[in-house]
Amino acid sequence: MPEPSRRIPYRTWPGALAVLLAIAAYVGGLSFWDSRTPGSRPLAAGETVSVGHARFVPASGWEMDVSRSRAGQSLMLFKGGHKFLVTTRAWAGGPDGPLMRQQRLMERGQRLNIDGDVSDFVTSWGLQGKTFAYYGSKLAGRFWQVVDLQRRSLVQIDCYGASEGLNEAMADARNMLESMDLEAPQ
Repeated sequence: MPEPSRRIPYRTWPGALAVLLAIAAYVGGLSFWDSRTPGSRPLAAGETVSVGHARFVPASGWEMDVSRSRAGQSLMLFKGGHKFLVTTRAWAGGPDGPLMRQQRLMERGQRLNIDGDVSDFVTSWGLQGKTFAYYGSKLAGRFWQVVDLQRRSLVQIDCYGASEGLNEAMADARNMLESMDLEAPQ
């Protein structure tokens, strides 16, 4: 009777070690890169920043949140526990649609309360739109919206944060809104 064939042993530890080292290098490299890449960027005093076709001058002390800003679409600034978000996009519709959607999102999705009625605003540059205030158990804020029907554009500005220090943040937000215009080149 013939003998069964003998299986030639092969070693798996070199391959497993190579895979383990590759994973360690990948994770270690990402951790190193993350620790060396800043999450925020200080803004120079008086420097005009643009997001889409909107441009404005940030108030002093506010920094850009790099991870939550998208070039040409949104810009997130923060100071302490307060945030100032400017979002621009194309809009083909009436001026009230996005505002009502935003209110529903805040009321139903984020469990926030709308404070009072929606009101109109006009800045010294002639920028005009609608605004409303909102609050919740842990934060409060104000939302502004500008719709330019001729350019078919929508600009939404949201300033929010903890109740402590909110008056100072809102004063800065109003100053930034006052400096805003929609003439930035695209």
